[in-house]
Amino acid sequence: MRIVMALAIVSSLLLSLAVPAEAQTRLPRTSPAERNTDAINRRIQQDQRILGVEQDIQSKSNQIRQNVDRDRLFAPRYLPPVPRAGCGRGRVC
Repeated sequence: MRIVMALAIVSSLLLSLAVPAEAQTRLPRTSPAERNTDAINRRIQQDQRILGVEQDIQSKSNQIRQNVDRDRLFAPRYLPPVPRAGCGRGRVC
């Protein structure tokens, strides 16, 4: 009888130690409101990433436009050759 009682006490102690360990491995379910909040936060983060990419594209486009404008502004201008004084039109000098 004492053996059975000792086994019952030991098994109940072991079982009580095992149950909290099992309960700690499971995560609680998320509520619908929390899932909705998470979805909204994901959309906001995605929108921010897209906005960052759009700003990068706009910045690079502006840089290219400035480079083209600067090249046009400081490009050497074509000047027609000045005719020599002794040669008339249609003559080879």
